[in-house]
Amino acid sequence: MSIADHLPSDKKRFKDKFGYDFQKIKSETLSWLKDQELAVFFYFAGMGNIGVGGMAITPANAGFFAMGLSMLQNHTPVNDLTTEFHIGSVIYVASTFRHTHFNGKQVVVHHRSEDLHEIFSYNLYPGPRAKKGLYGALLTKGEKEGWITSHCSTVQVVSPYDNSTTFMHEGASGDGKSGQL
Repeated sequence: MSIADHLPSDKKRFKDKFGYDFQKIKSETLSWLKDQELAVFFYFAGMGNIGVGGMAITPANAGFFAMGLSMLQNHTPVNDLTTEFHIGSVIYVASTFRHTHFNGKQVVVHHRSEDLHEIFSYNLYPGPRAKKGLYGALLTKGEKEGWITSHCSTVQVVSPYDNSTTFMHEGASGDGKSGQL
């Protein structure tokens, strides 16, 4: 992961990591996407009114990525969008750039502005890279608005006696959250 903007961050900047300005590859990415058959969907990352609405733009031939990502987020059908829906994040998927620009490495680049958190996902795996990209968008928005983003998994168990118990496991990557499910 790298950051391609000048907003505050303790993460490594794209230019420092790769030696050139991100605007060059951003332009290449958007031009490449224009020539692709696309799968596009809307999502809301978060719960209730706390979170960030967004749009994912992926090549149609990476439909498994789009489907997996939509299952990880609150996929919002176009017919369910309201005038209050705000696109605060966009995920652009350009999987082939992993090989053409990043020596086979999975790379995610965050480009933030005051109103939009862009996530450029140069990989083929919807889990850690894109999911954590949205976690970054939630952290950024929560910091601005004064709410906390939990990095967790939650499961609810219903006993044969109709008693419900909800478990929330918060922790770092690799801490067993998915295993809980």
